[in-house]
Amino acid sequence: MKKSIIFPLIALALSIVLSPPDTAAQKSQSADVLLGAALHQEEVEGNLEAAIETYKKLLAEFPGNRPLAAQAQLHLGFCYEKLGEAQAKEARAAYERVVRDYADQAEIVAQARVRLAALGGPGAGGGLVARRVLTDASGVGGVLTADGKYIRGLDWDTGDVVQFEVVSGQTSRITNRGPWPWSKTERALRDQAFSRDGKQIAYNWAYAKDQVYQLRIRNLDGLGLRTLYSEKESYVRPLDWSPDAGSILALRYRDKAKELTLISTADGSVRVLRSITSEWFSYQMASFSPDGRSVAFSSVGEGSPPHGDVFLMTADGRNEVVVAGHPAEDQLLRWTPDGRSLVFLSDRSGTWDIWTVHITGGKQQGEPELLKKDFGSDVWGVLGFAPGGSFYYKTYTSSGGLYNGAVDLETGKVLVPPAPVTTRYTGLPSQVTWSPEGRNLLYLSERGSIGLGNNTLTIRSATTGEERLLSPRLRWVNQISWAPDGRSVLAVGFTETETGIFRIDTETSGITKLPGEGMIPKLCPDGKTLVFLKVGPIIKKRNLDTGEESEVAKAGNMHYDLSPDGREVVFQVDDAVKTVSLNGGEPRELFRGSAQYYGLEWTRDGRYIIVQTVGTASSEIWRVPAQGGTPLKLDLSVPKMGSFALNPDNRRFAFCVTEESKSELWVLENFLPPLKVAK
Repeated sequence: MKKSIIFPLIALALSIVLSPPDTAAQKSQSADVLLGAALHQEEVEGNLEAAIETYKKLLAEFPGNRPLAAQAQLHLGFCYEKLGEAQAKEARAAYERVVRDYADQAEIVAQARVRLAALGGPGAGGGLVARRVLTDASGVGGVLTADGKYIRGLDWDTGDVVQFEVVSGQTSRITNRGPWPWSKTERALRDQAFSRDGKQIAYNWAYAKDQVYQLRIRNLDGLGLRTLYSEKESYVRPLDWSPDAGSILALRYRDKAKELTLISTADGSVRVLRSITSEWFSYQMASFSPDGRSVAFSSVGEGSPPHGDVFLMTADGRNEVVVAGHPAEDQLLRWTPDGRSLVFLSDRSGTWDIWTVHITGGKQQGEPELLKKDFGSDVWGVLGFAPGGSFYYKTYTSSGGLYNGAVDLETGKVLVPPAPVTTRYTGLPSQVTWSPEGRNLLYLSERGSIGLGNNTLTIRSATTGEERLLSPRLRWVNQISWAPDGRSVLAVGFTETETGIFRIDTETSGITKLPGEGMIPKLCPDGKTLVFLKVGPIIKKRNLDTGEESEVAKAGNMHYDLSPDGREVVFQVDDAVKTVSLNGGEPRELFRGSAQYYGLEWTRDGRYIIVQTVGTASSEIWRVPAQGGTPLKLDLSVPKMGSFALNPDNRRFAFCVTEESKSELWVLENFLPPLKVAK
């Protein structure tokens, strides 16, 4: 509808609402118009006092229209709550009346109960209650503000700060500047942290061509932008701001080290609090205590067995102690708003549960207490605590599956259209790859966090469709590939005592650790030359007999493949796909396009390289001659296609599809007792 039509209607509605109560026009107005006028006053104008009077008028004149009256009563509570702490009693009373008088309006009553729980008032229910706030929370993300009023996050397409108002359910933008002005060589990375006062945001930015990463800070409206830190081949991920906004707690990745650092917001100087040099272990979460005196963090560390711990240290990096120590995996979630306790996830009972442990003077007090059984292992879905003790989080449910079909590789025409394949095991298939002789398909049925229960290597018979699960004694497996003999699989993983690259027998699930470390391992046909990635990323090779290593090529990303004869590798640098001899030399360019990432797979006969666009709206697949020549685009384009694998017969194919995750916003009411936020 055009603005020229909207504004007169609004003006008409408001003129009627604000007319003297004894006018004929006032008496003839419908409840719908009156409610619309009140909502406009509340949500568009922000005139809460006027909206309150209009809602009261609706309740007085239309008590028999229960759906609208219930909405009016609920929004009365919203208005009072938005007016601040001074009107908290009125807000509580409004919500209590919704619960008491409008039990037949289930959805509205549910919203009132959520707000009562957040306010910590009577009627909150008295026990821990999980309630779904939004069935579609795809536009809600980031963190809960300290006052519990908003969930704020950065729109990575525009740079606008998007905020969801918990009370009203309304989403708005702090600014609306349009698309972010970036190019193919620069992009925003998806790490952000808001200052404690909610006025500033820190995020990272990358110049991919030169591998230069920046940490930027700015006001929410986009003004005051400045680069705080920048160093080539040094990536910084912001985690938290100090309460006084004087420093940013961040993870810095450079060389082989992962460093927990403080970066001054005044001059960008860096202070390293703690460093990990293992290629397999890193930090997960870190934050300042509400008073700024302590830093809590969690990391997965080496040990026997490898496990995750929560640590506490003073803000200068000293006096480090383990909190709630246990052989299981613990992951930090948050400080409680009063700073008296830490809340963390742990699988110490066999399921992922939420626990809390009290902290006094930088030290643990007493034993951990169980807060919520069987919560799940998603740390990143946690949004924060409201001052009233409610706990907000998002859940994600992925959909998709495994598909197969057939193609004529010479003409690019699809012979058998892709069709879904029923899989037995839970979890979305990923990292699909055919065995060397083409009789079996290997994939991961589930990818979870580090911990027990993630050994979901699945082998599927191409003939019968029968699936069987490998069960190696590994806590976690990833980055899988077939060994040339077809009787074993290579993967990275953790055992009870060590980490590294393992060879897994496909019949017995027995494991053998290969010498050294690395990522995305591939074994040459000679059985003794291992090709792998190191941080950089750099493609390297290692003689498994002597341990001798040498560099093959510098790659642009993690996608590469080894030729079937073990003599060459194919990789991507910028927009180009190149090959180079395993013995080094000058790379040859085979293909150039506009995609940021390409999946790469050598055909078993060595004639072609299959190039798949990754992360685009509709995957394109190209057949590129390995010795040079004209690429052919296959007549196959599937939205949200994951890994594509061509059978050694150069005809059959398989791929996985990962649909958008369904996300919901939930709140755990009465999760903590009402708390005063630490000053």
